[in-house]
Amino acid sequence: MAISLDKINNALDRLDNKGGSNNSSQDNIVKLEEGEHQIRIAPYKLDMEMPFQELWFHFRIGGKTFLCPNKMKGEPDPICDFATKCWNEYTNTNDESYKEMFKAMAPTLRVYVPILVRGEEDKGLRWWSISPRTTYKEILNHVRSGLRQNVDITDVAEGLDLMVTVEPGYNGWLMPTTITTALRPTPLAPKKELDDLLDTIAPIDSLFSYSDNSEMKEALDNHINPNASDSDSSAGTNKNYSSNNVVKEEKQEVSDEISNAFDNLLK
Repeated sequence: MAISLDKINNALDRLDNKGGSNNSSQDNIVKLEEGEHQIRIAPYKLDMEMPFQELWFHFRIGGKTFLCPNKMKGEPDPICDFATKCWNEYTNTNDESYKEMFKAMAPTLRVYVPILVRGEEDKGLRWWSISPRTTYKEILNHVRSGLRQNVDITDVAEGLDLMVTVEPGYNGWLMPTTITTALRPTPLAPKKELDDLLDTIAPIDSLFSYSDNSEMKEALDNHINPNASDSDSSAGTNKNYSSNNVVKEEKQEVSDEISNAFDNLLK
């Protein structure tokens, strides 16, 4: 079964309209270092029509990361519930502190795609984590452009590799800066090796697991009131600023405003 143009279009539509990992081996996740890479998007054996897997996370809540059960499964999520309260308070009061709290609490999309890195075929297929509104969107457009010309760039026999250049970006983070498709189709792997290769990708739900609501509530409480215990109260809430005292004071004022807003919500 070939990749679905409808699913590619739906993914692009979702990007244009905004709306916890376990201890699995990191061998299943690929990190492209600075430089040029030749990669191939492979079909995902558990969803042959759509290799791109969209996961929603709550990042840095009480120093932890959680899969969002509300966005992923439509199930209760105490962090989403609190984020909704923050947004409602912002719309009622126009207080920016509540908006900042909402942004910190709201789930964030991250996209994973199975790829083969040329030159590292011995490592099999691995998941590549990409930014939804930059790299993901650009790759989706490459896929859609190909499908409109009856070319499936993920086809195991006649697909196209991607040439990816990775460079330091914002805050020195490595990110793809240019992505182009190869001009000549090539097989993903020799035909006799294909089945075994497609089996090398770990199911995405084996890499990330859901947390109990009690654990999420505890992390949320620690995030809201970091000084309530003798534990490391700075986890997931504060940053170390090396700039001058004026900037530190400004950051503290913002922190105080958000803290006061939290107190008002809890009351």
